[in-house]
Amino acid sequence: MVKRHDKGHDGKYHINGKKFDLLEGSRAQVWHGTAYKTPGGLTKGHLKMTRGRIVSVKKSNLARSQRHLKGHLQPKGSGVFGTVTKKGRKKGTKKRKGSRRR
Repeated sequence: MVKRHDKGHDGKYHINGKKFDLLEGSRAQVWHGTAYKTPGGLTKGHLKMTRGRIVSVKKSNLARSQRHLKGHLQPKGSGVFGTVTKKGRKKGTKKRKGSRRR
């Protein structure tokens, strides 16, 4: 059975030799050391900062390996910046199917 985390005499949670004001908190609170874990169970070791956002390490690595944006980005070192339209596709308006009756 897992041991419960209890508050110490100073009103803080003592876990693995560290003190936390809250047991559960937001990702930011976990990142800054105010809370021990998020409601989903992520501790500070499970989080990382990417482009100013606090994200899950597992999810970030999974998304990195899946590369969903690969077809929309220019190759590295091409000297062109930003997203690209795919070849063979023309951007147009969507046509309505069928007739419209009242």
